[in-house]
Formats: sequence, C-alpha cells, structure tokens
Amino acid sequence: MAQGMIRSKADTVWLHRFEFAQKQTNNGSDCICSVTNTSQANIATIVLTGAPDASTLQLDDAVPFNGTHYLKPGQQAIAVGNFAGKTITVLNLSLLNVLIVVMLFCPG
Repeated sequence: MAQGMIRSKADTVWLHRFEFAQKQTNNGSDCICSVTNTSQANIATIVLTGAPDASTLQLDDAVPFNGTHYLKPGQQAIAVGNFAGKTITVLNLSLLNVLIVVMLFCPG
C-alpha cells in the first residue's frame, strides 16, 4: 500500500431523459469524465461539451469529446485530460427513457 494514499468518491449522478449535469473543472489538473448507458436494449444519445477548444481531448474510441455521441446498451465512454478550467456539461437526449450514469472527477 502506498504512503499517503487518499481515498475519495467522484461526483456521480444518474441522468434521466432530458436531464443534464455540469461540473467546473480545475485548471491544470487531469479530469475524468465517464458516461455509461445502463440500458440493456436501447441506445443512449448524449451531448458532451466543455473540452478546451484547442485540445485534442477525445473519448476512448478516438472521437472528439465535444459533440453528440451514441452509446450502445451497456457501453461506456471515458475521457481523461486537462479540461483547462472549463465547465463540463453532460446532457441525456435519449429518445426513449434511457438512464445514464455520469461520473465527473477533477482532483483539486
């Protein structure tokens, strides 16, 4: 076990259709944004904004963070990087009542 290890929970929220979450990031620190489609049968439509304009921040499947994304049932998308003090916004625009789990973590 490492010396001085810190254990904490990230901000996690469940978003129903048409709900959104926002988090102010810390400038200069790496943040983690994870979005998971909890449905077993339906595609989730999500909108992500807040990556720095000049950044190459991408989701794990190499598509740009900012924009509209479609997650298959059970699929998770993760982005890690310096959000440069921007506000991350995650919006659930799913046509059906698909619940998504959003985890946003920006260490201080």
